[in-house]
Amino acid sequence: MRPDSIRRSTGRVAIVSDDPLARESLATTLHNRADVAAMLGADAGVADTLEQIAADVVIWDLGPTSHPDLTGLRAAVDAGHTVVALIAEERQGAEALAAGAAGVHLRDGARERLPMMLAAAAEGLIVLDEALKARLVGSRRMALDGLPLEPLTAREREVMSLLAEGRSNRDIALALGIAERTAKFHVNAILEKLDAEGRTEAVVRAARLGLVVL
Repeated sequence: MRPDSIRRSTGRVAIVSDDPLARESLATTLHNRADVAAMLGADAGVADTLEQIAADVVIWDLGPTSHPDLTGLRAAVDAGHTVVALIAEERQGAEALAAGAAGVHLRDGARERLPMMLAAAAEGLIVLDEALKARLVGSRRMALDGLPLEPLTAREREVMSLLAEGRSNRDIALALGIAERTAKFHVNAILEKLDAEGRTEAVVRAARLGLVVL
């Protein structure tokens, strides 16, 4: 995929960062390469704002802090947005992916790869900084700490919460207003993404990753 394909494949791009200089720098990088629809601070209502502007892909700069707040990023993912996270330290990569980011890159050096990253993420691919791959990827499907390379969708997170309550497929279907076969499909997708052989193992892994609270 060529970087100049980003306009066709990503649609509207939003930039989220608490640093106005970082927002401007990222926007400059994407000039003539993407439709930058908005530049926003990472406040509590940013997910609602992203919904209003119909952002297709979100660049989320988590800033230079060692302990970034991922609440807003999770809300954006749950609202259906594709998010590429920019992080300060390698160890934050697993946390960003667990929060649902479709791509993760260290803040330093991200700008030259940004158009390609956004285009790939918009195509449904998981995008990782080269420096993070050895740390995050332990096998074809799983990261070293059990993190799925493909994040759970918003619906799968709902199903995961009900699984943690011990609900059957029928109970999950009734709770979410979906067909039982659809609930079974989501459960199977969760098991595959978490590389779990059964529902109990999936719940344990999800709890370890912070996807559910037991």
